[in-house]
Amino acid sequence: MDAWRGLEIEDDVLQSFLKKCDSSSSLIPGSAGNIQATMLNRISDDPRTTQQFVEEVAQATFERDFNSNAWKWAKMYIKHHDIVKDGDINNVTHLGTAKPFETLHIAVCLVKECIPNGMGDMKLNIKDTTGSMKASLHNKVLSDPKFGPHIGVGCVMILNHVTTFSAYPPNIYLNIVLTNVINVFAADICPPTKELVMVTPKPVIRPLKVDPPNIAKIMRKLRNPFLQIPSSSKPPDNNNNKDTSNTME
Repeated sequence: MDAWRGLEIEDDVLQSFLKKCDSSSSLIPGSAGNIQATMLNRISDDPRTTQQFVEEVAQATFERDFNSNAWKWAKMYIKHHDIVKDGDINNVTHLGTAKPFETLHIAVCLVKECIPNGMGDMKLNIKDTTGSMKASLHNKVLSDPKFGPHIGVGCVMILNHVTTFSAYPPNIYLNIVLTNVINVFAADICPPTKELVMVTPKPVIRPLKVDPPNIAKIMRKLRNPFLQIPSSSKPPDNNNNKDTSNTME
């Protein structure tokens, strides 16, 4: 028996609920999305399996997110200012390949969720064409008059020299501070044009410095100091020299 048949729900109430939970044409994250998909599929004219319906909604969401005005602005902005190789947004550092405690030179992300943490900062759910992750956004970014007003669900952020961290691997987070933000394009921004992009100021991009780790130095810090071999450059013991001179006399 269909589990939903036992529920007495008026059609107008159901439609109102679906309108609220599907206001962004996306599924609710997590297991609630399966219930939402089941309800949407149940009232559709051409019911399909829940898995098929979820895949179709996910594909539609992908196309909507990465064809938005904000994402188009990011693509044209990167190309005009030649921020990455060949000015191609596909040459940025992808979230899907990020590793813990890594510095991403240039990253472009779409904000899917914003949650204040009660201390002035904000927790974000972000994504790009290769994957998604969570991020911590510093309060100075939110209070900045240039970036703060544009931050919200659907905005696109271009980041430079942003660091990943992981308290509980394999979960990876981005730590976004003010110096990491190159630009933010609001969700409701107008469609980009060549003329509008050309008048934007050229951003300052910090180069990525990759210094090879000093393995010897790291190992010295990890080594038990009581097991370390004394250095051969140890100064001579004057007392021993005195004893030797006395013996020779």
